[in-house]
Amino acid sequence: MAGKVSKGPSMKTSPIQNVCLIALFLAAYGLVSALAEDQSPTPSVSPSTTASVYPSSSASASPPGVPACNNASWNPEVYSFYGAKENVAEKVSRLPLKLSEHRVFVQITQGEAWAQVKMFELQKDGTFTVTEWEGKDTSRLACDIDKAIMANRGVNCVGEQMKAAIVKALNKGKVSNSVAAPETPAAAFGHSIKAAKGDFIKSEVIVAC
Repeated sequence: MAGKVSKGPSMKTSPIQNVCLIALFLAAYGLVSALAEDQSPTPSVSPSTTASVYPSSSASASPPGVPACNNASWNPEVYSFYGAKENVAEKVSRLPLKLSEHRVFVQITQGEAWAQVKMFELQKDGTFTVTEWEGKDTSRLACDIDKAIMANRGVNCVGEQMKAAIVKALNKGKVSNSVAAPETPAAAFGHSIKAAKGDFIKSEVIVAC
């Protein structure tokens, strides 16, 4: 007579357990999918896309159809340095300027009872005409140039307005033609700084256009 085989307890699952199992399955599936996405190669940004979002500093900032000089008249720059000659010369040498790309810029250097003004004007052949004036004080001239720039309000060529203010205040100066374009700010402005008299000087560079 065959023995009776006893049955163990039945493995019935409740509805709550079923929900938990489904939730665990979905969580595991989501983790696998996330790992698969992380292993996919990251697309690289093409140079053209980067250039369109971050335009280079050499690109023209002038609006289409507007001459570059008109745009520059809204953006003149002034750099002023005070102190010992060697310190001023070192700071001027680090100016972030490519002078061959500018049409008119001026250096005003003030020493002890001595002052010099240099105006650089770009010519069609790529050379510069440099006009020099010497005197004893330039504080009034600096104010006249500031007034001319502010009065212009970006309407006309700011370089011509600045030139007119200088000529009105100082009359004719010593003119040197066909001067090669300075390769660096030190080459353009270093000589006036060395020539300044006194232990404490000031040198100011105004880039008009």
